[in-house]
Amino acid sequence: MLIVGLWAITAGLVEFSAAFTSGEPTGTRVMFILGGLVTVAFGVVLCARPGLGAITLALLFGLFNLIIGIWMLVQGTELRRTGKTLQSARPGKPETAAA
Repeated sequence: MLIVGLWAITAGLVEFSAAFTSGEPTGTRVMFILGGLVTVAFGVVLCARPGLGAITLALLFGLFNLIIGIWMLVQGTELRRTGKTLQSARPGKPETAAA
């Protein structure tokens, strides 16, 4: 459990720092910060209570994946919206996708 906890803390800190090092809009930075905080909290719980039972760990891991999955859907939607904005800002004839 300690390995997973340390991995989660490290990943959360990297994600949290990415919010301040990238030139992202405010909404994206907030999502990076929230995602990083949730990941760090998950890691802290795993490190603080390494003797959790298998069922409790499965519930905690499921909740973590649910939250991160929702966050990834929001990020994907925002990325898609940004891509459409970039396409519309590009001068010239728009490309057509091959089927």
